[in-house]
Amino acid sequence: MDWCQTTLEPDLMMGVFWGLIRTPEAERDWPTLHDKVARCSRHFQVLETILSRQPFLSGDSFGLADIPTGATLYRYFSLDIERPPLPAVEAWYQRLQSRPAYREHVMVPYDDLRGQRIRL
Repeated sequence: MDWCQTTLEPDLMMGVFWGLIRTPEAERDWPTLHDKVARCSRHFQVLETILSRQPFLSGDSFGLADIPTGATLYRYFSLDIERPPLPAVEAWYQRLQSRPAYREHVMVPYDDLRGQRIRL
């Protein structure tokens, strides 16, 4: 959970997702976006290694570790970015998608967020 919050999510959600979805196209910082996508590829390779040995991050069955990181998968796989081949991560994503709660609470549309920069 800590790894997801401190390593994956800053690059994926704050970097790539906000950079592509929340930022209007004319304002996008492409060098930073490319860097964040590359960093995400490395993060997901770590997950690939773990998930090639076990079906869930928590081990043989779904558990607490699968929730925060699994929630990021929908965004990662729904973004129009280059991704390395990740067969174990993709299989894990399919297992998560088979769960009704995942489909209902994670796989929600975000079209209304496009180009909507948050102003504080």
